[in-house]
Amino acid sequence: MMDVFAPIKDKYQAAWRRWVQRRSPIAKRVELNQRRVFIFPTRYGFFFLLTSFLLFVGGVNYENSLILNLSFFLISLFLVAILHTFKNLAGLVLVAEGTKPAFKGQDALFQIGMERTSKRNHESLTISWEGRQSELVDVVDVTHQNIEISLCTYKRGWFQPQRLKIQSTFPLGLLRTWSWVQLDFTALVYPMPVQCEYIGTDNQGATDGKKKVPTGQDDFDYLRQYQLGESLKNIAWKKYANSQKLLSKVFHGIASDTFWLRWGGVPASDVELRLSMLCYWVITYSKENREFGLSLPTMDIPPAAGKDHEMACLRALALYGSDKTGVDA
Repeated sequence: MMDVFAPIKDKYQAAWRRWVQRRSPIAKRVELNQRRVFIFPTRYGFFFLLTSFLLFVGGVNYENSLILNLSFFLISLFLVAILHTFKNLAGLVLVAEGTKPAFKGQDALFQIGMERTSKRNHESLTISWEGRQSELVDVVDVTHQNIEISLCTYKRGWFQPQRLKIQSTFPLGLLRTWSWVQLDFTALVYPMPVQCEYIGTDNQGATDGKKKVPTGQDDFDYLRQYQLGESLKNIAWKKYANSQKLLSKVFHGIASDTFWLRWGGVPASDVELRLSMLCYWVITYSKENREFGLSLPTMDIPPAAGKDHEMACLRALALYGSDKTGVDA
């Protein structure tokens, strides 16, 4: 049955989004101030107020000063809780730190920084975002703290999540303070790899299988000065015995013939499925240290090898058919 109130709900939600956008526009760095922070009693807070009111009525009715003093104390405690609950969130700064790409259907990682602008502590904070909720976060004794939240992706391309909600009921749980924040960062979503048989003519025979690839452990290449953190297995111990200098062995891989991954080389007519199949072969060739190129109807990526080349090909597949500055394909 059609919801007759749907147009009214849509109109109300659109007006609400415009109002929140004016008070808290999208930004890389957002400081929570009076315009952005909201506060309202929790259900325990309403019960607390009701109890205080009943005590006041009973004190007046029976002319009992002890009950009246108790009701006044509870109301004073509630008023003080308003100030401290608000201050627990006000002044906190949220920063869009960075993102990590993901494949379609998997979780993309978003890194959010929390900063203190004063010596005030911010305790028992939670972030609700796209149906996910973080654990309790305390920003105390440090001026900057990072948290990571994973959000599920549904489309390839640029993924920009909706506003997040940061909230707290600290210190007494009588009031809830919250803020809606739109941080300016996006995550790149690659097509989900789909295994298939490549039916195109991909081998171009441009090399003889002796091309060096920077990544790999096939053959020794040269010696360089040892850097802290490198594996001890790569140290040239014989050279150290003669010169007393720590030198590291650098190896390279051997690439096979040059390959091309072409748009028509995968058995699919659907655009999204074809991109997913090409994504599978990009990952497969990269794992095999092959030198390959990627040919799409809109662009060609010259043959190369290595992690950077793999990321460039995956990015081209993710943004195929979309504006690279936009969100989603």
